[in-house]
Amino acid sequence: MKKFLFLVVVVLAFFTIDHPLIKEQRDKLLGEGMEKLGETSQLQRALAAKVARGEIERAMSLSESEHNYIQDALLTDTKLQEFHVRYCVRNELNLYFYEERLAAICEIVTRNLNDANK
Repeated sequence: MKKFLFLVVVVLAFFTIDHPLIKEQRDKLLGEGMEKLGETSQLQRALAAKVARGEIERAMSLSESEHNYIQDALLTDTKLQEFHVRYCVRNELNLYFYEERLAAICEIVTRNLNDANK
């Protein structure tokens, strides 16, 4: 019980003392924590992109560079929509995928965007 009480006092002191050495570390720790929470919520909102990435990886064999490209290009739902507009609607040149492979990816991306918008 004494250890718990000591821990509570230390935590309270950490959050209430405004000494520059403590405040600097506290702000750094809180900043990192908020950044992690922000990343987590962003990834949870990107469900359509996550499903699309999984379907693409199951549907075709990807090289390591293609895999990394798909992971980055379809990271969030916003990026998924941008990919769709650029490569599926406007038919811009994609350096990693073309012809049938790009058509298969566009089909998966379009289906997941339509499912997300329902």
